[in-house]
Amino acid sequence: MPTSTDVVNRALELLGVQVQITALNDGSVAGNAAQVIYAPAVNLLLRRLDPAFARRTDVLSAAGGTIPPPWTHEYTYPADCLRLRQLRPQAGSYNVNDPQPVRGALAFDNGLAAKVIVSNQANASAVYTSSTPNENQWDSAFIEAVARLISNPLAMALAGRPDFARELLAEAEQYANTAELVDEN
Repeated sequence: MPTSTDVVNRALELLGVQVQITALNDGSVAGNAAQVIYAPAVNLLLRRLDPAFARRTDVLSAAGGTIPPPWTHEYTYPADCLRLRQLRPQAGSYNVNDPQPVRGALAFDNGLAAKVIVSNQANASAVYTSSTPNENQWDSAFIEAVARLISNPLAMALAGRPDFARELLAEAEQYANTAELVDEN
């Protein structure tokens, strides 16, 4: 499967430029631009699409801060969490046929100066979209959506081509919609 360099080179092909990079930080104009653009673009799509390959389930750790009412528990927000999908009791401690969702919310604990998850669920687990999925697990629609999304700012950074950048952004939106359909089943 492709690396970040391969995805950026695909974006450069879409632009029709005769430049290829060897790494995101290879010192070239394209490499330097890609280094700034790549991670935020990937995170944007991961957050928007919630693809199955980026789904993680982890046991949450108690945060130890001041718990705001009406909640009874406060948990540390996972470092690699882009988007919280669901809270649930830890495995084995709940009835899988119970349709009631575990309620919770995101909050900011001023005492800890950190984002936290609050809930009334003791010993909660979080299902979330991770910012660190393995690129080897990306499906082809997601790869193409990333390449087309980063081609827009690359077009501006390399050639100052706003008209072409607008076209690429519209195409990126279409590919993102296609990638979203992949995980709907």
